[in-house]
Amino acid sequence: MASSLYKSKTVQLIKCFCGCSDMTVEEVQRIYTLTNSVQQTLLDSDARRLLHRFLELNRSGDKNEVEQYLDIYEKCFEYLQEDQRTFTQDEIDELCDLGLPYDLEQDLTRRARNGQRTEINLGLNRIQGKCRNKIEESGSFKDFRNAILAKMRNVPK
Repeated sequence: MASSLYKSKTVQLIKCFCGCSDMTVEEVQRIYTLTNSVQQTLLDSDARRLLHRFLELNRSGDKNEVEQYLDIYEKCFEYLQEDQRTFTQDEIDELCDLGLPYDLEQDLTRRARNGQRTEINLGLNRIQGKCRNKIEESGSFKDFRNAILAKMRNVPK
């Protein structure tokens, strides 16, 4: 007769801000811990997705500046992952369509003309840094962190 070491465990789930997905309490706590640092939050795809959903739900009308900076940050992240792909004016135009500020556009254009991928990557990293700073300066990120904390407080112990 085989004995089972398997024990049933109830997993408590919390709804995402929009109610589209369930997350474990541990996952919500992990993301809350990441929000101690904007940088750590932006590096984590689940935390970024949750921040996006939070910003979308709290929007009235068009995307706000923080959402635009988050979109630009993510697009730069995507470009940085595609290291073998040729970087062209089309990519710069796509960033401009997302709301890339003019000074950053000019810097990236200058770097892209050089054609060196390391220069382009430095420009993309610079853009990400500026976006991260703008997100951090906004009250929206603090509101996001507080909203996660409020969700965790509503979880029965």
